[in-house]
Amino acid sequence: MMLRMAGFGILILCVFGGFVMAGGRLLSLWQPPEIIIIFGAATGAFIISNSATVQKMTMTHLNYVLFKNKEFDKYFFLDLLALLFRLIDTRHRKGANAIEDDIEAPQSSELFQNYQRIMAHPRLVSFITDNMRITGMGNMAGHAFEGLMDSEIETLENDLKRPARALQSIADACPGFGIVAAVMGIVVTMGAMDGPVELIGMKVAAALVGTFLGILLCYGLFGPLASAMENTEQSELLAFECIKMTLMSSHSGQLPIIAVDSGRRLLFKELRPTFPEMESLLQSLKATT
Repeated sequence: MMLRMAGFGILILCVFGGFVMAGGRLLSLWQPPEIIIIFGAATGAFIISNSATVQKMTMTHLNYVLFKNKEFDKYFFLDLLALLFRLIDTRHRKGANAIEDDIEAPQSSELFQNYQRIMAHPRLVSFITDNMRITGMGNMAGHAFEGLMDSEIETLENDLKRPARALQSIADACPGFGIVAAVMGIVVTMGAMDGPVELIGMKVAAALVGTFLGILLCYGLFGPLASAMENTEQSELLAFECIKMTLMSSHSGQLPIIAVDSGRRLLFKELRPTFPEMESLLQSLKATT
């Protein structure tokens, strides 16, 4: 979060600092009518073009981006791999019935409750429990099981991308809203053409602030936030891919430690625990079971 805030700080400092260095006055950029037009139009367009579900998802994802940007870090994936290992290892040693209660009611499962960061993502928990339930029902062919998970992940990917797309569409529209504000400012200026030159100059400057603000919001705020949301969504999607690979490996008969390592290898470099870290974690888990 600090790095992202530092980026916004650099952006604001350079843009407005350069303006002041060029002899501009910051107070001249404070034009409430232009701000109301642009932000009001952007908000209205966002509400019109997106369902209530997408609006809520966008706010949730923005919360992750601005205040919880470590939500999907290496330690999150360590917890995920540890949970998968405990489920698979218990089933491997004691049979499918040993984890039936955990899978059927994860909210009341002591095992699942040890991993609150995972429990904070209900879709992730459902993906784990649903697919482990399927593998315990019978001998489903490996390719059929993989195809089933692939279809679900594809749907999840399309769903996860909706907030970033919604925000990016607003970012793309902001320069247009800035032009709208500028044109309306020029209309006001034309009505004051018989006034003093200083007044006309002030009104033209106010109109140009609308264009400036629209472009700045597009490329300096909403656009970068949409990109940051895409990165967060990609990390969340990676969690589903990790689960898929782990369960596929287990379904094919691999030992629990090999199955979990298969999922680990899918992770990006900055998110992937090292093999020694993974081995140390799994050894500690074995010691407690």
